[in-house]
Order: sequence, then C-alpha cells, then structure tokens
Amino acid sequence: MSQDDRPLTFEQVFSEAHLRSIFDDRLKDAKFIGLDGISASSFKQNIDAEVTLIGRKVLGGTFEFTRFREKLILKTARKPPRQISIPTIRDAIALRALCDHLTFQFNECRMRPPHDCTKRVAQAAKEAAASDSFLRMDVVSFYPSVNHNILVNQLRDKGADPRAILLIEKAIKNPTGFDEGDKSDIGVPQGLSISNILSMLYLEAFDRYFAQKYRYFRYVDDLLLVVKEEEAVGIHDEIASHMLTELRLTTHELDPKQPDKTAITPVKVGTEYLGYHISSGGLRIRERSYKKMFRAVVGCLRALKGTARVEQVLWRLNLIITGCRVEERSVGWVFFFRQSTDVGQFHRMDRFVRQQLALYGLKDQISSVKRFAKAYHETRFNRDGTTYIPDFDNFSLADMMKAIHLVKGTSLETLGSMDRSEVEGIYWKMVKREVAKLERETVDFLTSGS
Repeated sequence: MSQDDRPLTFEQVFSEAHLRSIFDDRLKDAKFIGLDGISASSFKQNIDAEVTLIGRKVLGGTFEFTRFREKLILKTARKPPRQISIPTIRDAIALRALCDHLTFQFNECRMRPPHDCTKRVAQAAKEAAASDSFLRMDVVSFYPSVNHNILVNQLRDKGADPRAILLIEKAIKNPTGFDEGDKSDIGVPQGLSISNILSMLYLEAFDRYFAQKYRYFRYVDDLLLVVKEEEAVGIHDEIASHMLTELRLTTHELDPKQPDKTAITPVKVGTEYLGYHISSGGLRIRERSYKKMFRAVVGCLRALKGTARVEQVLWRLNLIITGCRVEERSVGWVFFFRQSTDVGQFHRMDRFVRQQLALYGLKDQISSVKRFAKAYHETRFNRDGTTYIPDFDNFSLADMMKAIHLVKGTSLETLGSMDRSEVEGIYWKMVKREVAKLERETVDFLTSGS
C-alpha cells in the first residue's frame, strides 16, 4: 500500500479491510507467539472473525490487551538484560493499526533512520570551530522511565483522538510477563510497533526547544551537541535539569570513568555516535563496530568446520559483504556505514577476507567472493543502478532457484518440478531468515556494548 493510499482517520485504520491488510502484509509469516499461544498460521484460520472483533472492540472502547510475553535480551555481561514485550497476534494487529494512525496524525514525530541524524552531525562537526567540543549525553533507562501522565497530557494537547489515547493508555499500562503487577504507571514497553513514535512524541517539544538554542541532535536516548568548550558543562546541566523537571527523565552524570555515556570531547578529537567515530576530519566506523564485522566474517567461515557446504557459506559471506535490497529496504553493514569517509577500513576488511579464505584452503574461491570496498562504492555512487548488490525483490524464477540450490542444497531438477508459488514460498522464507540475521547485527551497531 502506497503512502498516499494509507488511511488517516481512526475509523479507517480500524476498518476490517485495513486490519486484514496489516495481517497479510506484515504478520502472516510472523514467528513470535504471545501468551495466548496462538501462532500466525493458526490465527489466519479465523482471520475474518478476528479483524471484525478487533475493529468492533477498539471503536467501541472495550478492547483489552492480553498480558505481553516477556523476552530478555542480554547486551553484555556487565549490563542488565533489556526487556522486550511480545504481544499476541491479535494485539499486534491492533497496535500496528494504532501506529499507522499516529504516524499520519503526527508525521513530524516519526522516527527517522539513524543516517539522517549522522549526516547532520557530520556536517555540524565539519563546520565547527577548532575550539568547539562535542557534548554527548545519554538518558538513563529511557523507555522504562516515560511518565504516563506526562505522555497522555502531551497527546491531549496535540489533539489526539480520545479513542487513540485510551488505547495507548491500555497498551503502555499492560504488564509484561508475570513478575510485574497488574498495571504500571511508568514506562513504554519496548518491542511494540507504537514504542518508537510514543518515545518521539514524548521528546518532541524538548527537541524543538533545544534545537532552537543549540546545535543539538538526538537519536532515541543518545543526545549530541556541538558547543563552545567553555559552555559545555553549563549546557549539560541545563539539559539535565530540564529533562528531570519537565519529563521526569535522568541522564548519566559527567564521569570520566563512563566516557561512553556522557562526555565532553574536542570536535577535532571526535566522539562515538550511532556506530561511527565522528570528528571534524570526517566519519569512520567506530572500533567496536569494526571488530564486530571481523567477527561476523570469522563466524560465517567457521561453519565450514561443521557440515556446511562451501557454496552455502560463500553465498552467506557475499551477503554479509554486500548487504541487499529486500522489500524496498536496504539492509546490511555497508549500507549502514556508507557515510564513512575512511575507505581504507573497507580495503582492510577485504584483505582480511582473503586471508581467512586462504586459511580454509579456499584461495581458488577468492575471485567469486565479493569485496567490501566495491560494495561501499556502489552504495555511495551507483545505488540505483547497481547489480553488484542483490535485489531480492527482483529475482527471476531462475535466480530464486539458484539461490535456493546454493543455500539449501536442493537440486535444480527438483526445484524445476515445483510450481512457481512453491518455489517462491521456499525462496522468501529463506531470504527473510537470512536478512533477519543481517538486520539484528546492524541494530547491534547502534549499541555501545562491545
């Protein structure tokens, strides 16, 4: 569905037709299962009755969410796990419809890609005076600390539909797991389709105020400012005080022992932000993210010590190197780091790949393995016309069969005897699995953990 065709009103997003399109477009192949134990495939068997029920109850103000299932994600051994809330399929449809409504009602609060922020920061660093400094600040436990009363009042002041506010309140107060009580008065559950836009709404006035005063940038809970060196501490205290007073949020204190949280550094020296090291001299992949790329290459080739076939591993290695286009999105490391101005990092990765291939006795395969530097060049200067980077949306049937053969080992003869729809089903299931892994690794670049 194109952006112009998407519904705007609350009634339209909760129409049976739109709810059905949400399931068909986004959730029919979902792997998650909520506390009701109903999978997407089971839900589909009763889809007509389900979308009717969702629409009727939401529009009537009687819809209730099932307690969210808890999933804990460990970031590092030194940090507590992040709690992710997993809804039922029914609740996921309702939440996505609510997200669609909020996105079009408050489009200015839609979360932009991190590249937009990185690009603006890089330009500010380039234009900064030699004596300017970066002030980097980090909000403590941002999502779990959002105050419900403040958020609801903000929504009312912005003219949000009362039915949308009621549904939001029910969603954010809904408990996750069984260790929590029946309801919560603070925090936005992480992992829901409405989580990001609610967090943006919560900080919208704050962002606007400080962006008018300073060279100010924010992505989720990471704030970065370009300031005069002598003003840095004062601006830090002003922001911290405003955030605590107006939003009930706290920031990490200035502490030399925790430079990855809140710090003041000269622009000419640079700072780490959104996976990059940014300075007045340009952008490069930060060291921790760079090491993760090396580890992923090693991990991919290590599969050869098991039962993996050479063809299968090389296909996955090429995907790691180039990334891909899929469902009209660009996915992968090179796409994420295409704003880097340090081309040497990509050439060093290519040398490392060749060394690793030689260690596994695959010198004769080096010519068939793609190159980071070439992929980087294509994403920057030939993104629309490149054939070097796979576009899974536009694979022919023959391309699909070849990919399945390389990854799964199914013979071309067997694939040729199948119906096209069966081949496409196998292909997309395989592609989505491989792409999901790439996306998880890309998101990991935004974290500060090692």
